[in-house]
Amino acid sequence: MKRILFFAVVVVVGLLSLTLNSCKKQTPDTETQSSVDNTVCEGEFNKSLPVINSITIKEQGVKDNRTAGPTVTIDSSHMGASGFPKTMYIDFGTTGIEDSLDHKVRKGQMVVKFYNYWHIAGATAVVQLYDFKVANSQGANFVQYSVDSIIIIHNGPGSFTHNVIGGHCVASDYTLDWSSNRTVTQTEGMTTLTPFDDVFSATGTSKGKDRNGKAYTVTIKSPIIKRATCSWMESGILDITPEGMSARTIDYGSGTCDNKASITIDGNTFTFNMN
Repeated sequence: MKRILFFAVVVVVGLLSLTLNSCKKQTPDTETQSSVDNTVCEGEFNKSLPVINSITIKEQGVKDNRTAGPTVTIDSSHMGASGFPKTMYIDFGTTGIEDSLDHKVRKGQMVVKFYNYWHIAGATAVVQLYDFKVANSQGANFVQYSVDSIIIIHNGPGSFTHNVIGGHCVASDYTLDWSSNRTVTQTEGMTTLTPFDDVFSATGTSKGKDRNGKAYTVTIKSPIIKRATCSWMESGILDITPEGMSARTIDYGSGTCDNKASITIDGNTFTFNMN
């Protein structure tokens, strides 16, 4: 009788536990902070190549006809016997200039050191940022961007290696870390002197820390497309994996210039706004 009662109690406890567990609803993973913060750094750091490429002196002249833009000067005072390195200062001033390409307001300096003529395959440029800040067209909510260095290698016609080392994106209420290893291809605008028709495609990886200190990694699954005249990524798909969490897929869309992107986590899709 005691044995029968014991087994009966075990069965009842087991059924009760099963019932309670089945009643618990699993909370869906809706964490998007890493994805949102990645776009803050992604967009502007990747902008450095189009900016430099559009105003660098080439054999056919200066590829820049913006109605408003930075002051560009070349300093050759420290060059060696080969004529290099040469340093280019791209100065947006201290009050900020609204770029007529993407209508963002930038201030501070990009300083670019060239180690060969830019049209030659294998030419390398090393970029530093000094008090470099970016905001929307109203000049509000500036984000400061700094790096240990950005290394750009001109691999050949329209092909570049673009590495961001030790990047930081700092606003009044957050600090983000970001670095990347990318291959960037210019897909449109190579045969004209205007930067307004330039389009770039990027593949590769990156990593960072969001504003909560959570580390994440990024792998581009479908090339990210960035048009010079658009403030945001227009298309492309990447996977972001925050530390200790499942991968989430970011889809920048099908080519429309807007600040909308979608994120899919464990089969659930949400929409978020890019900075």
